[in-house]
Amino acid sequence: MKYVVSVIVALGAFLAANLSLAHGQTTPPKLNTRLVVAKNKAEKSRLISASLIVDIPSGYHLNAHEPLSRFALPSKIEVQAPEGYKIGPIIYPRAVVRKFSFTNERLGVYEKQAVIRFSLRAPVNEDSRTTTLKVTLNYQSCSNQVCFPPKKEEATAPLRIGR
Repeated sequence: MKYVVSVIVALGAFLAANLSLAHGQTTPPKLNTRLVVAKNKAEKSRLISASLIVDIPSGYHLNAHEPLSRFALPSKIEVQAPEGYKIGPIIYPRAVVRKFSFTNERLGVYEKQAVIRFSLRAPVNEDSRTTTLKVTLNYQSCSNQVCFPPKKEEATAPLRIGR
């Protein structure tokens, strides 16, 4: 009797593990996004470096900014800075090129973590203050079997200018 109970418990655990794995591959991932400003305090008219860090769960990927396929929707960010701030070039990470079962084409993707860098400059006449920097990530995520509808994630960070 103990043997039968042990087999049933082991079989139940095996099925639960496989069902959760299958479920994880057919539902969109939960991304963790963080906006990081390089300096705690920036000076007026000086270059300020910032990065959007995107943690991508195992078994998923995001289409890269240049995904190689004309049918894949690229990842891109929109930086919303206070009025008068100049936003520098946005630098996207290098894509990993992979082949997936849902397409015959190779795709440029981001896996595990993507760090998107950019810079901005506060105006010369900016008053000393703390303001908010906001970034919106537009992306399409996929598992190894299926791609999900496009989504947006927002991240904010305080930006302290002057004293």
